Amino acid sequence: MGGAFAWHSASHTDQVLVMTRAVRQGEIVRNTDVGLTSVSVDRAVTTIPASRLDEIVGRHALVDLSAGQLLGSHSVGEVRVGPGRARVGLKLAAGRLPAVSLPAGAQVTVVETSSDKAAETVSELSTFDAVVVAAPKGTSDHGGWLVDIEVDADSAAQLADLASLDRIALVERGR
Repeated sequence: MGGAFAWHSASHTDQVLVMTRAVRQGEIVRNTDVGLTSVSVDRAVTTIPASRLDEIVGRHALVDLSAGQLLGSHSVGEVRVGPGRARVGLKLAAGRLPAVSLPAGAQVTVVETSSDKAAETVSELSTFDAVVVAAPKGTSDHGGWLVDIEVDADSAAQLADLASLDRIALVERGR
């Protein structure tokens, strides 16, 4: 009896979702990022059936996903803001963030810019450590960038105020 069960378990395959390319945490999963594969896995291993492809595409990677990785139930979903953290949306003019791509998960420092170059010194300006939540997108007028960042909740109000005054820039930090 045990041999028959083992044979049935080994011969039963399911079509499930597999990553065809790497997607970083926070990025949107696109149709071209996901493929189908047939696997035989223990029922204790959570996979996502191929029939749910439409539910996965367009959602955020909740963890870094590698090419060839089977998708599990906690791999993709809606990005949540953690306790003590806040998400702030920024509109930045060209030149206020690096020209190279800032992917989701990039470590950045938000730097307060001076309103009057003569009145303030650099040491008097505020800085905030942040993480990019979603890669910047160009504005419809092509004159700036929209980017969501996550910061300590205690800094969010001051940062939002500075953003409304167009007094911030993003600097990418090394990892």
